Amino acid sequence: MGNRLGFQLFTLREFEGGYGAAFEAVKSLGIDTIEVWGGAVPDDPGAPVSIAGLRQFLSEAGMKLACGHLSVADYDNRYEEWKDLLLDFGSHTWVVPFAKADTLDEWLALLPKFREMAARMKQDGLSLGYHNHHMELVKLGDRYVMEHLLDNMEDLQAQFHIGQFLPKRGVVLPDWIKKYQGRVCSLHLNDTNSEGPTRLGEGTCRAEESIRTALDTGVDTFILEIRLVKETLDDVKRDVEFARSLIG
Repeated sequence: MGNRLGFQLFTLREFEGGYGAAFEAVKSLGIDTIEVWGGAVPDDPGAPVSIAGLRQFLSEAGMKLACGHLSVADYDNRYEEWKDLLLDFGSHTWVVPFAKADTLDEWLALLPKFREMAARMKQDGLSLGYHNHHMELVKLGDRYVMEHLLDNMEDLQAQFHIGQFLPKRGVVLPDWIKKYQGRVCSLHLNDTNSEGPTRLGEGTCRAEESIRTALDTGVDTFILEIRLVKETLDDVKRDVEFARSLIG
């Protein structure tokens, strides 16, 4: 299998006309892969989109899935439905997109649940990953939060979010990609500087170096985390072209 470039469903949530129209816009960019997001389908019978409805949108657009941003609550309440959706559309990684903790003990207390999840998923052909935001790039004790999670659970995969690795965090992402070689399920592609979002490769987060390092260490899945609406389509096209120039 070659390298995959996908689009995060979360950043399509504001696209005019809904997810069906958003998927057509993504296809116009030459992308046929989506990272599903549990928040698109609230666990509520009255929600405007159901898992079955999302499945239909994906099928009609001819989309595949790569990874899936699905919370612990999604696991507890609707594991079978989400598991089937991931596997049916070609994804084998369930990524926890967010967790809340304040102290190191609270962060480490998440791991028993993660181990339970990973064990069940392994039986079903899935692996468990975790996505960093800025709070996982805080140093507690001798390591950063993300390191504590990964170092204390060997079968937890990492999904690194490039745009969070500002110089002020004190972490060089390419170094972490090499440190956790073989355990990086994907990279989220966007870029920032001290003033806010930039085009991919124009910020201060070492985006190009991170992508090249990921490729050199066997990472094959890259997911754009860039807001897409009709007004931003041309700018996003430029980011897609930049990513393609690196990953093929």
